[in-house]
Amino acid sequence: MTPNDPMSAPCCQEILDRLHDYLNRRDLSVADRETVRRHLTDCPPCGDLAAFENALLDRLRQSAPCSCPEKLRARVRALLDLS
Repeated sequence: MTPNDPMSAPCCQEILDRLHDYLNRRDLSVADRETVRRHLTDCPPCGDLAAFENALLDRLRQSAPCSCPEKLRARVRALLDLS
């Protein structure tokens, strides 16, 4: 399972598509969680990416929430209403 192995690319892509749910511990069956865990253990590039993203998520969870000015909120809401 290497990035240069065309046979593993779809498998890696499937795992990466599930990575967010895996790291946030939601929306995956027990079997799917085990499949992702096993792949991350067996595939160093995917495992490294998962470790990086997990560390990033931990930092974000630990960071203080920030607020934005009400004018900015209003502009964002207006833009969202246009779409």
